[in-house]
Amino acid sequence: MPIEIIVPRLGWSMEEGAFVGWLKKDGELVKAGEPLFSIEGDKAVQEIESIDSGILRIAANGPKPGDSIRVGDLLGHLVAATDMATPGRVPAGSGGVVFKPSSDAVPTQPERLHVVELPAPVLSSRAAAISPRAVRAAGELGVDWTTVRGTGRTGRIRERDIRAAASVRAARAARAPSTAGPKPTVLVTGGCGFIGTWVVRELLGRGLPVVVLDAGERPARWERVIGEDGASVPLVQGSVLDRALLGRLFNDHPVTNVIHLAALLTPACQADPWEGCRVNVLGTVALLEQLRASAIRNQGFSYASSVAVFGAEVDHVSALTDGVSGPPTFYGVFKKSAELIAEQYWRHFQIASVGIRPQVAYGPEREVGLTAGPSLAARAAARGEDFCISYTGRVGYNYVEDVARGFVRGALETPPGAHVVDLPGEMADVNDVIAAIAAAIPCATPKLSVKGPPIPAQAPSNPSFISVLYPDWKATSLVEGMRRTVRFYQARQTGKPTGSPRLEE
Repeated sequence: MPIEIIVPRLGWSMEEGAFVGWLKKDGELVKAGEPLFSIEGDKAVQEIESIDSGILRIAANGPKPGDSIRVGDLLGHLVAATDMATPGRVPAGSGGVVFKPSSDAVPTQPERLHVVELPAPVLSSRAAAISPRAVRAAGELGVDWTTVRGTGRTGRIRERDIRAAASVRAARAARAPSTAGPKPTVLVTGGCGFIGTWVVRELLGRGLPVVVLDAGERPARWERVIGEDGASVPLVQGSVLDRALLGRLFNDHPVTNVIHLAALLTPACQADPWEGCRVNVLGTVALLEQLRASAIRNQGFSYASSVAVFGAEVDHVSALTDGVSGPPTFYGVFKKSAELIAEQYWRHFQIASVGIRPQVAYGPEREVGLTAGPSLAARAAARGEDFCISYTGRVGYNYVEDVARGFVRGALETPPGAHVVDLPGEMADVNDVIAAIAAAIPCATPKLSVKGPPIPAQAPSNPSFISVLYPDWKATSLVEGMRRTVRFYQARQTGKPTGSPRLEE
């Protein structure tokens, strides 16, 4: 007679878990004591043994790997070889598969499969090869984890391995030549800022249409960084909080990809937390809601997070840090909130995103903030002027073209999921910065100096670098980045144009 296979309770508090997978194939003979399937309980993946023998018949509407299951759910049947017949479907709602009897005998009620709770997690080689979180991620992202190579101990597949595999797949699809359809149109919020200007430049260098949303006016730096092409970029003045404006913007422009940079920085958030929360948190939600309403067109979304989620913002050294376990500034809390909100929009609405946490961004036209010192020192060196960088210590540095390229790739090559990645910065002492500038202009050394308090070095304890998503990622060295910065300002001194796609000779 058919024996029902049901989800067992793996502990007194267990009500549901995640289905990992069958350890036997449909139609395969199962012997008593053999592992039948694996499920993830509260703490581990456990392998369920059968104390009965029979041929496995998996329910047609049974769970797939990664699906949520509840205690008592029917997964399939074990049938004796003499009872094998073509399975027939039962009425909707019964949740199982019945088997037509081989005789006219009155069918008896099926027995339930007896299962045992293992005293400790006992994993087969297949179950042990992947973590529970990786199983769930594989189900969400549609990744066949049996084809993924694990990077954990003993080759165990971790969640990051699954997400990296999904990212590589998406990146390959994004780079595949397209024979139909218009070019992506990219919206850049906060495109009038320092990083925003370089993002616009990067997009134009790729020949892509760009539209900018910013509360400010067209900045003079556009002409200096982008050149004449900056004048052709549509600028919509307004706030990301204006949902009606967002709707009109998406109606007036064929926006397909979004790079979200608009935000209030640390001092403004500390001075007015209410407004900081409105702009940095609710503004992000408003933009994600617009993406949800434009789901048919939405092809990619990247946004600016910050290393401030880990500790004191480097441009706000007066922030209190004693006894604080989380971000000690409102800005850091708001950026962490944006990361969590983006994760929810993927979980519930499948809006994929890439959040990027730069370290100290430097390069041409960085003129505001404590960590603008290295960029201003390079400008002073190009002009033959004296300059003193007003902080000391070691911190990670990201050249601005790398930062811009990260946001652009995040928006154009957005893999499934809600990702947050760190940009690999070159850790350097401020004296190393001076040496990098001197490598481009040796005579500048006597004119440059360093004086001030140590800068808080912010770095994640377990970083997830952008190379996890884009394995071919290469960072610009500090020496090369400073060389390009110096060349930019030298070109301005001589009146040469600087609005080319790259600052390379």
